[in-house]
Amino acid sequence: MTFAILAAPLLLFGAPPATAAEAPEAPQAPAPEAPAVSEQAPRTALNQVFFEALGSGLLYSVNYERILDRWNIGLRGGVSYFTYGVNKYEQSGNLTIVSFPVLASWYYTLHRGHHLQLGLGATVFYTDVATDSQGVKFDAERSGLGLAASAVVGYRYMPRDGGVSFGVGFTPLVRASKLLPWGGANVGYSF
Repeated sequence: MTFAILAAPLLLFGAPPATAAEAPEAPQAPAPEAPAVSEQAPRTALNQVFFEALGSGLLYSVNYERILDRWNIGLRGGVSYFTYGVNKYEQSGNLTIVSFPVLASWYYTLHRGHHLQLGLGATVFYTDVATDSQGVKFDAERSGLGLAASAVVGYRYMPRDGGVSFGVGFTPLVRASKLLPWGGANVGYSF
């Protein structure tokens, strides 16, 4: 029993190195040279076009992002348009939402195209509710232009030499000190 307790560390950490008295002298071979440290090849796919469901565009957005490879930063702009009939009679009267998300993201490389994405920006909104054909006026509390601070914390796969890219993230929006905890998923193409 005592031997088992004393031998347990050897099983976990391996046997202690041999001392000079125990190990025979071996001829010394020259140490191999360390391989030259090569810098990672520059990114050839600096452009991203992608569709984002939900996310910073609120319902969806179509986006373009330019990657600044030297700093691992992406500058993104997008657009979204949504209209919905608010009166079922003859499909008149519409709620319209247009959004323009603009963000800057920093990408921390996890492994070969896999990145942690941290971003900040703003989303410009335009909302409008039109009067229907029966003369019923729909008033919205916040019609017109609006601005929301936006952020993203997520995962993004972007191949260095182009191809399909995708990602998911937490994309909260803050407007007039009200927080909308939101999320989104995207898929696109790097070139």
